[in-house]
Amino acid sequence: MGSPDGGRPIPIRKITNGKECRPREEIDTPNLNSIPNDIASTEEIDFAIGALTNHVRTVVEESERAVPASSDRRKFPPDILELIGAKNAALRRLSAYPTL
Repeated sequence: MGSPDGGRPIPIRKITNGKECRPREEIDTPNLNSIPNDIASTEEIDFAIGALTNHVRTVVEESERAVPASSDRRKFPPDILELIGAKNAALRRLSAYPTL
């Protein structure tokens, strides 16, 4: 008998905790503090967009965690899917003839 995954590495997927991405009372980050209060040129607009993008990227990366991609319960091996299909078909046949 081999390993259940057939010897392949387990794929990893990242999920983000949205609660950690919410705004906080005080924001003291160099990225956001570097944005000028009065934006007058397209260069300053581009800089502000870049600073905000970097801040959002940092917050999201810090709130991510890696989980096995196979943790999705809808992805079963073919033999299990066949058994589930047979069970559902039997239940449909049974419901055609209700009993008291």
